[in-house]
Amino acid sequence: MILIADSGSTKCNWALCNKKTEIVQEFTTLGFNPNFIDSKKIIKYLEKSTLEKYKSKIKNVFFYGAGCSSPSKNKIIKDALCKFFNNAEIIVRSDIDAACYSIYNNKPNITCILGTGSNSCYFDGKNINKNGPSLGFLLADEASGNYFGKKILQLYFNKSLSNDLELKLESKYETNWSIIMKNIYNNNRANVFLSKYFPFIAENKKNPIIQDIIINGLKEFFDLHVLCYKEYKNTEINFVGSVAYILAKEIHEIAKTYNCKIGDIIQNPLNGLVNFHAKSKVV
Repeated sequence: MILIADSGSTKCNWALCNKKTEIVQEFTTLGFNPNFIDSKKIIKYLEKSTLEKYKSKIKNVFFYGAGCSSPSKNKIIKDALCKFFNNAEIIVRSDIDAACYSIYNNKPNITCILGTGSNSCYFDGKNINKNGPSLGFLLADEASGNYFGKKILQLYFNKSLSNDLELKLESKYETNWSIIMKNIYNNNRANVFLSKYFPFIAENKKNPIIQDIIINGLKEFFDLHVLCYKEYKNTEINFVGSVAYILAKEIHEIAKTYNCKIGDIIQNPLNGLVNFHAKSKVV
């Protein structure tokens, strides 16, 4: 059997496939980002998951993940998977690879990720060309879930939200300063914690204050991660990720101001990734 995984920092979606690369079953686990988790913890988590009962039958594992951007980081994931799936050949690639493969439609495009984190590249069908390395959730991740989480908390604690927005935030989300500081500065998954505030952005998109946050965040993303490619006006720009999916209307509006053409916007790349492996016969 073949196992294909698409992992963000928040969650990992797994597709268990037969020899014809047809999905037999799907699973969801915690996201395995090597920046925030080590091999031992990955193994312990897998041992408690549903995958435990299938591991001896799996012959190939293709893992695509956030944070899998260098040999040293990929080794953290690969070591864990090799030990757990001890009858399988393991291949580890980055989440930007998954995005490119899942949404490719036989023509070059700019592929963007907007989920817990954010990233982009130019994909010609064979080669993935990045403008620069991913700088992570502290220095970058513009227009991502954790970016919007930071923005809403900044406005809340600086008394820049309207009264109605303050009350809405306080009624459903953590607003205790001490608890928030602990979750950000004493937590190895701070980006995931911050992303939990993104639904507040989505729920209140029509509010002028929230609209400004969304538009400014997307403009920042386009300025840094789309306009950096000389092909941006002549190539379709595709988006993958839950944030992109929810903000699809706003992405189309921003693209018009830059004379860009948006292609596809999908929430989850897993099915497209499975189709890619089936068509390319990559095993």
